[in-house]
Amino acid sequence: MKPSQDVKNILVIRSATLILNQTLTSLKREFPDAKITVLAPQTVESIVAEDPLIDEVLTIGAHRRMSVFSYGWRPLELLRARKFDLAVSLYNIDHGLGYSNIDILAWASKAKSIRGYNARGTYVELSGKSILKKSFLEKTTLIWVVLNYLATGILFTCITLGLVGEWCVRKLLSPQKTPSKTTIPRKKKIVRETKPAGEVSEVMTQV
Repeated sequence: MKPSQDVKNILVIRSATLILNQTLTSLKREFPDAKITVLAPQTVESIVAEDPLIDEVLTIGAHRRMSVFSYGWRPLELLRARKFDLAVSLYNIDHGLGYSNIDILAWASKAKSIRGYNARGTYVELSGKSILKKSFLEKTTLIWVVLNYLATGILFTCITLGLVGEWCVRKLLSPQKTPSKTTIPRKKKIVRETKPAGEVSEVMTQV
């Protein structure tokens, strides 16, 4: 990094709102005479412009993802014409993964040096090589996550089909039991018979 007296024009890309104020304070402390320009989404232009630490606000359209492609070629040429001494990317997380699109935009501004400020208030010096490496890591990480989800879905489907198939085979191969006839015992009825001699005998009959 060049001495502070050589840094007169700073570009800050507002991608992480949580550390914007502390980063601006740190930059002003390190480069008190530098002009700070913030590139921010158009939807927050009025809010950012009220910050006394910011000298100028440039806007990008209300896109879901800030990048070189969403910014446009013509605005990028105008950005390069400003000849920034330092371009700053902001990260809400320490390692900065997931913000390579912001790093690439800072790199595309052709600033003399690039920094990535993280959530702890510290920064790392960036170069074209380190930015491309981070972008590659992000993309390969995303690919592995997608592949992991696909593998999990395929495995779950195979297990489910296996269980259903096993149940069907068991049903087909199991012997069919014929219902057995149930014998209902008949009630016994006592019939009294009178013999000629006046004797009575009991005869058991089934009804």
